[in-house]
Amino acid sequence: MLALEGIRILDMARLGPGPHCAQILADMGAEVIKLEMPAPKEGKRAGRTITLPGDAAIRRNSRSISLNLKSDAGRGVFERLVKTADVVMEGYRPGVAKRLGVDYEAAKAIRPDIIYSSLTGYGQNGPYAEYAGHDINYLGLTGMLAMTGRSDGPPMIPGNTIADNAGGGMNAAVGILTALLARERHGVGQQIDMAMIDGLLTMMMFPIDEHLTTGAVPHRGETITTGLYPWYNIYKTKDGKYVSVGAIEPWFFENLCRLIHCDEFAAEQYTEGETRERVFAAFTDAFLTKTRDEWVSLLMPEDTCVAPVYGIDELVDDPHLGQREMITDDANGRRQVGVMVKLSETPGSIRSPGPEQGQDTSAILQELGYTDAEVESLRGEHAVG
Repeated sequence: MLALEGIRILDMARLGPGPHCAQILADMGAEVIKLEMPAPKEGKRAGRTITLPGDAAIRRNSRSISLNLKSDAGRGVFERLVKTADVVMEGYRPGVAKRLGVDYEAAKAIRPDIIYSSLTGYGQNGPYAEYAGHDINYLGLTGMLAMTGRSDGPPMIPGNTIADNAGGGMNAAVGILTALLARERHGVGQQIDMAMIDGLLTMMMFPIDEHLTTGAVPHRGETITTGLYPWYNIYKTKDGKYVSVGAIEPWFFENLCRLIHCDEFAAEQYTEGETRERVFAAFTDAFLTKTRDEWVSLLMPEDTCVAPVYGIDELVDDPHLGQREMITDDANGRRQVGVMVKLSETPGSIRSPGPEQGQDTSAILQELGYTDAEVESLRGEHAVG
């Protein structure tokens, strides 16, 4: 038994946050059908579109139909699919879905209680709504870039697409699940306007709230979580690797000072100026006396809030992540990131690898009642791939 078994989702979102949202829901049992436009053969995008590999982990547990939504026959297939669906997802710029005839109003006319998720960078309204953007732009606008990096250097690009994955994909999944619950309780469908900048602003709530409350302007390197203090920082070790230290509570800091032989600083956690710099220097020197793994072995089990700074090639072999099945194998033995949410009674699972684009076109059309002759006619009209 899977938590979202029986929920059908039509996924028109192509790259980034949409597929991540769909993957989260598919892992929990939702039936995800990807509606994928055939690559254009002419125009400025011909031969230049970005596509994900068919077996990419983010496409797992789903099926794919190659569907030309610019054709009347293709929209006819869309309409039949909507009749069978609970959720429609799209990631177009505002107005594009309407021009294609596959917007919320079109879907609602077919199924009044449909849940329709529109996932964009800047949202469905506002001065920036129709602007193009990518992850780095959304991070910049919401203050996240300004708060990332050293105080004496420029803003730094984080190591992952935070706007796509957390600001957009995960929050869209929350929105869809909330709307499904509202439909179950109140009998209403609705449109979800999920903007990546909205998700990021929620993630930046603490520094924004501080500014709105006090008028102070937080700067990177000058707050607890951006490197102001020695007890929340990153240190180089003897072998050129790094450890992360997050000993915020005084008792964790005291344990840390004792174990790295800096006992004299145990009462200096919140000091400023010259004393703080002395603690920084002492910690820097101390961590250079052992290798990263020696420090992790000594400190991590001892209530110090210390952990290794892993490279990607290292984390995939971490025993803890392996035991929690966060690095696991699919049915074909392909290693990948596991299922995020751990449910005790209806756990999610990786049931199938990602499909190639259009892999399930014929099967899905037949399920919708199209005959073999009609399927061939649709192919001849280039309504499906």
